[in-house]
Amino acid sequence: MTLRRRILLHYAATLSVSLIIVAFWSWFEFNEQQEVAQHGGVAATLRQSPLVETVEIILYGGLPALLLGIIGGSILMRQVLRPIEELTEALEKTTASNLAEPVARSGNGDELDRMSAVFNGMKERLGASFTQAREFTLHASHELKTPLTILHGTLEQMIADNTTPTVHRERITSMLEEVQRLSVIVGQLAFLAKADAGLLEATHGTVALHELVRDLVEDLTLLSAAQNITVTLAACQPAEVTGDRMRLRQLLLILGDNAVKHNHKNGSIVLGLYQDEKQILFRITNTGPVLPYELRSRVFERFLRGDASHGSAIEGSGLGLSIAESIARSHHGSLIFEVLADSRTQLTLSLPADSK
Repeated sequence: MTLRRRILLHYAATLSVSLIIVAFWSWFEFNEQQEVAQHGGVAATLRQSPLVETVEIILYGGLPALLLGIIGGSILMRQVLRPIEELTEALEKTTASNLAEPVARSGNGDELDRMSAVFNGMKERLGASFTQAREFTLHASHELKTPLTILHGTLEQMIADNTTPTVHRERITSMLEEVQRLSVIVGQLAFLAKADAGLLEATHGTVALHELVRDLVEDLTLLSAAQNITVTLAACQPAEVTGDRMRLRQLLLILGDNAVKHNHKNGSIVLGLYQDEKQILFRITNTGPVLPYELRSRVFERFLRGDASHGSAIEGSGLGLSIAESIARSHHGSLIFEVLADSRTQLTLSLPADSK
């Protein structure tokens, strides 16, 4: 039965019952008038006010019918809106990671059931498209590694060849740098494709995060020396997590490298590691160009380089924060980007604390 027919039948049933109530009370009043006329005559009947009779019909017949209509309408709206709300909630929870999970169907063949079937078909097509895109990226990155390796080795040999003219050697060096940059991008794309497909190989163990943070401070001090950037460790509470040490170190290095690149001369970087009973928080705050408001919600998108602070003057492929977010998610954590009131940029890594 279609949704429209169910609504029509429910509305007709409610209206019919309401009319029966009004008709019953009207009949009761008219019957009472007949009895009064039979026992008291016409004069007794005329003494009864028509207004009073009308008010009684409205009060004892119309109001119950009205209440029945309101209650019946509420029940009808609840029954109609419940599957719509459930469908909306299911679609709101739909992400690229759960496209294989179909939306529940009622099976009664109405419009909402058919709509659920349409959404399930759309999710299947989207899932197939995402799978094809991941497979293409994986295969393409794999196929590109060999020619890039050969090209890299050939260029290195040409640079080392003493017979190569100096002018050509400078051009070859520039080409070698671009090949190296391309190799890094290919490797990053392969990493993200594997992360999307859940194919990342990880060695999980207990990782002392505070040790990684202290190592990061030393690395950032060296990286930022040329720009005279001050690196400060505000807090470093002992914290241990279960995860892949190499991946977590990669995540912290990405955040640190990002804080150095998107900074200015004589700027500052502040790091802090905090822990409570439920979670571990790592915060890294840096001065530098402020990301425009319209791009802040897209900061973890791949290849995002649409502003002055992500311009061509700054090295990078625009994939670093995407990789960092993927690593955070693989450790059941999250990464949050925000701009503070003093125009500093802050990235917060949240990881679940190990239960003791």
